[in-house]
This record gives sequence, C-alpha cells and structure tokens, in this order.
Amino acid sequence: MIEVGKPVLAYRKEIRSGLFGLAVPVIVIGAWALIAPRNWYDNFPLDSANWISSLGAYQEHLVRDFGSLYLALGLLLLFAGVVLDRLLVQSVLGASLVFQVPHLIFHAANTEPFSAGNNAVNLGLLAVGLLLTVMLLGMSTRQAPRTTVDREAIEGGISYGTR
Repeated sequence: MIEVGKPVLAYRKEIRSGLFGLAVPVIVIGAWALIAPRNWYDNFPLDSANWISSLGAYQEHLVRDFGSLYLALGLLLLFAGVVLDRLLVQSVLGASLVFQVPHLIFHAANTEPFSAGNNAVNLGLLAVGLLLTVMLLGMSTRQAPRTTVDREAIEGGISYGTR
C-alpha cells in the first residue's frame, strides 16, 4: 500500500543516517565526474587504482552524463534523508537499487582488469552500498508501535500544548 505524505517514524535516525551515508559518496563522485570528467576518468578512485580508465576509452559525454545522474541521485538521497517522507524514501531507494544491482553484477563479471586487492575493495564497497540500501528499504516499510510514536514527528514538529 502506498502511503503518500506519511513520515517515516520507525527507525528515523537509522534511516536518516543511512540515506546520508549513501548520499555523500554519490554526491562527491558525481560532482567530480561532472566538473572534472577527464580527471575523474584518469584517477578514480585514486591515482594508483584507475578503476575507470582500465575499462575502456574515455568519452567525455558519457562521463558527464554519469556525473550529472549520479549527482542527481545523491542529492535526492540527501533530500529524502532530510524530509523522511515514506514514499520519497522508498522511491529513491528503489531508484538506487535500479542502478546498484546491475553495477555490482557488471563489476563482479568483469574483474580481469584489476588486481585482487582492487577487486576486493571495489566489490566490497558496492556490496555494502547495496546491502545498506536493502536494509533501509526494509526499515522504511515498518510502522512505529503506537506506544513509541513521537507526537511531534507526526504533527511536523508543531506543539499544541497537550503535554
């Protein structure tokens, strides 16, 4: 059932922290690729690793498109963490899964250009992001028990003097 305009009440702090945790690296990577596409292509994640340039020829248009889309996803994750509207949180996490699952599958199937250490770090980080997203999605579907519902959270922080 879709709950439009319903705030996330259960696991608020965990969901907010998780969304921010997902958002920050996505925003940084997206902004880097958008603002300095050649530098990102040649140096991501570090000068010594070259995870992107090892996979194929540079194409500025594709790098900038990736950067802008990644930046947009990151900003939406950040916004969802601030607002904590259930439908928004679930939608952005679903959209993130649409990116993350095939991204992880691609890298798991294309390990040959990288060292064992780089593969372990890359696949580990991708798996952690995917696991966190699935966990947050699960938490966002849970309702807070009646006894622990924060009245201020329901009323948008407005106090009516009923305490």
